[in-house]
Amino acid sequence: MEKVKHLFIAANSQHVGKTTSTLGLVAAFMKRAIKVGYCKPVGQQILDFNEFSVDKDTVLFADLINFDLRPEVHSPVILGKGATTAYLDDPSKFDFATKIQFAAQILERKTEIIIYEGTGHPGVGSVVNLSNADVAKQVNAGVIFIVEGGIGSAIDELNMCLSLFREKGVPIVGVIVNKVLPEKIEKVRHYLNIWLNSQNMKLLGVIPYDKSLGFP
Repeated sequence: MEKVKHLFIAANSQHVGKTTSTLGLVAAFMKRAIKVGYCKPVGQQILDFNEFSVDKDTVLFADLINFDLRPEVHSPVILGKGATTAYLDDPSKFDFATKIQFAAQILERKTEIIIYEGTGHPGVGSVVNLSNADVAKQVNAGVIFIVEGGIGSAIDELNMCLSLFREKGVPIVGVIVNKVLPEKIEKVRHYLNIWLNSQNMKLLGVIPYDKSLGFP
């Protein structure tokens, strides 16, 4: 795998643990005194913040990293109600890629590593040419993929979802299996390692199910 400087956190669906895992990664880098930046390139869940609209997750990270939230930097594209049909009616009115590139350039000047948080499943945003894979490729980030616990179901989801990143030539840094029942951790770790090794991918971690982690 080619060396990557920035990370893109993706998952097979909503509520799998992207935000919680991203929080953990950001906190780990900060603990090592690494200057880390955060960006939610494409957002869907809008929150009004100081007269601006941003994705709700950016407010959480602004508090953790203690940065002044700039919508054009930390939440550059919001696909709110009516955005996709407006784009399909006339794509020439939108330049989402430039907005994301601007955000990346600003963050790269101020940080050592940028953590980009994906949205929904890998295909979300495809309607405006901003799937998770499109964005990860644009910002030159390697992917850490989050999938829920299990063996057969997790492998099936991984094989399907990672194909979109492979198609775009985006490097896969590794996989985190989340929400695994504690008594099944070693079994899941063993069999996921077998499959991932056969695909030249790394298992970065197995996180046990904990109800409290669903409310970061």
